[in-house]
Amino acid sequence: MTIRLFFQLSQFRTINATKPDRLCSPTWVLHRQKGNSFEFSTVLTSLLLGQGYNAYVVSGYASREQVSYNCTRKVCPYLQKPEEPKHEVASEETQRYRLKPPPDIRSKFLLEMEARERKKLEDDLKRQEEERDKMIQELECPPPDKYWGYRIHSWVVILPVENNGRKDEILEPIFIESTLGEYYYSADNKTSNLYLGVESIWNDQNYWVNMQICTDGCASIDWDLTKPKLWEHLLPGEPWTTRGVEEEDAERDLNVQMDKHLDMPASWVEKISLSSVAFERRYPGGSKTIFYKKAKVELYAPYVQRDGLIQKITLFEDYEYMIPTTIYETFANRTDYRVKTVKNLDTESVIDYYKRGRPDACKEHRYFLSDAVEDSETSLDFYDIVRLDGLTRIEIHPSYLVQHFVNRKDRLYYRYVQYTSEKTTSLIEEYSRIVWKITEKYQRNESIPASKDVCIREFAVGDNEIRLKYHYESGKGTRATRTFVKPLPSDRGERLTFNPDMTSGYNPDPMAPPEKSLMLYYELEKQLKEEEVCRTLIAIAEDEVKAFLKGRSFEYSLPSLSVSLFDRNRNDEAKAGMFAREEILRAQSKREVVKEMDYLGPYLASLGNPVYLSRTEALQVQEQCLTDFKQKLIDRANCILETFEKSKEELMQKQARHAQERELSREDEESFQSEMNDAIFNLHTIEMQLNRYRELATDRYRTLLVNLQRDPRLSAIYRSF
Repeated sequence: MTIRLFFQLSQFRTINATKPDRLCSPTWVLHRQKGNSFEFSTVLTSLLLGQGYNAYVVSGYASREQVSYNCTRKVCPYLQKPEEPKHEVASEETQRYRLKPPPDIRSKFLLEMEARERKKLEDDLKRQEEERDKMIQELECPPPDKYWGYRIHSWVVILPVENNGRKDEILEPIFIESTLGEYYYSADNKTSNLYLGVESIWNDQNYWVNMQICTDGCASIDWDLTKPKLWEHLLPGEPWTTRGVEEEDAERDLNVQMDKHLDMPASWVEKISLSSVAFERRYPGGSKTIFYKKAKVELYAPYVQRDGLIQKITLFEDYEYMIPTTIYETFANRTDYRVKTVKNLDTESVIDYYKRGRPDACKEHRYFLSDAVEDSETSLDFYDIVRLDGLTRIEIHPSYLVQHFVNRKDRLYYRYVQYTSEKTTSLIEEYSRIVWKITEKYQRNESIPASKDVCIREFAVGDNEIRLKYHYESGKGTRATRTFVKPLPSDRGERLTFNPDMTSGYNPDPMAPPEKSLMLYYELEKQLKEEEVCRTLIAIAEDEVKAFLKGRSFEYSLPSLSVSLFDRNRNDEAKAGMFAREEILRAQSKREVVKEMDYLGPYLASLGNPVYLSRTEALQVQEQCLTDFKQKLIDRANCILETFEKSKEELMQKQARHAQERELSREDEESFQSEMNDAIFNLHTIEMQLNRYRELATDRYRTLLVNLQRDPRLSAIYRSF
């Protein structure tokens, strides 16, 4: 976990290859996001020491590729390794009871000659493969470096230590390339080709000079810092961790306490801190490009790219990065839940991967770049556990449609729809494909006999037949079948007309009784109804695919990103918007609150503002006030309703005009979508206002009635005589 964190920090900075004249502090390096290898190693060592690792800054010599941060000879580490296929081992019981092979009567001489020829071909292929690998190695081998062994470089080494909380993690010395975030084991032979020698190491405890000869690279270095013949330290004394004593003993031992290092001044460097915004943005400028062997990696911080792209890997056929073959794209925070896209430029095939959460439960979408029409060859994989119909895969082709199901109650697991090459057009839809045949496959239902359990059902629409194939019975080489000739639509009417000549069947059991005409009639009627249901489901599936493709094109042209509720870097705007909406609602509620006013003022003025009202006058004033208030509520509701109907009519007119305009530019389409969204939002606001006004009307009338009953000027109404 810690190594992964440091790998992310290595992406945070830009490498400065110029000769340094000073060593900047870690805080300044993180602030500038720029530095050399020594500054990077100092930052990483400081963080490692803070996490409890026994880390040191190394000053030594490295190869030209490592010093210049050239990764063009390395295999791209961002590519996922393919999963190895699992080979099933045959059980001992299976091997024990397997059939014995027949005796081999072939000529042993001919078999020996064939084996020689086969071995010769294998040797030739192996030799050609070795020559090819050797040629590739010579081609990939870097040119000779005249400064080999003299290029100064800095990296980080973590040494194992007994008295440390990280002793179970670090079992041997580990090199960490601070500029790239990669780690190597010091004893590895490949490491010796990258790091050629060590001059000195240091950390916050001391400075050690390497006294060993590094003719064999770093693989033969002894990292025991307690041996002065191997490592000469600059400051006197040794920390308690290198003395082989426990921490408690060190605290109690006065001799160790007295033997201290030289007193050093307090560090003037500020505490290393990295804000969440800077850590999330990670790369200088929000992006970074790295070239590996036949691969180009483009890295982006979240929300930098408009489509949510955070990683793009392009594989090339050549070493000059001129002929791309495959593109891997990784996305984050997309509202359509797309997380990955793989493009094969040779076959022009594309695979889009989605995570769970989409309304259509789509998991993968496979298509071709050259296909842009709705009935082109494509396939969709779904999260079947989310879907109610158990659909796990659907394949679309101009001539067929295939659906795969799992875990269905009716045991359907396969449906194949074959279309004719003809297409019909109508005024309602642009085109529709004619279904020629529908084939469905069902799993075995052990609760019913095999001769009654349908295995394959074919609706031969073109041949006007329904063909049923049942499951095989145990020990039978054939299975039952049944074929129905569908009656003409004119013969169906309210009641189906059945003729025994309309069906034929086969039963492998010769002793089985013949099927009754009534049962065959019921079966035909059932199959006709299920054919209609099946064709309806196929039409629904086609509409679902069309809707998905249409929505996908919109998602590609106008992608949108989501912001998590826990994103503290971007929720300030959301909070400000929420506070603004609350302020608007608060102002609206204040306007809607009934203010205390003199409801009887206008009516008393018409009577000359008398001091005392008789019971008749009080009843007249109260009735007139309530009637006028009720009429005002009705007029206000009618006004809001009229505004709602007018807005709704304008929206329908805009939709009708848009339906008539077939050819629109992308800008016009975006403008129309924006206008439609505003109109729908306005319509929804008016509808909410009308509903709220209707809910408050009764309360307002009741409040007015209570206020009138409490008004002392109308007390004559309730005075008892």
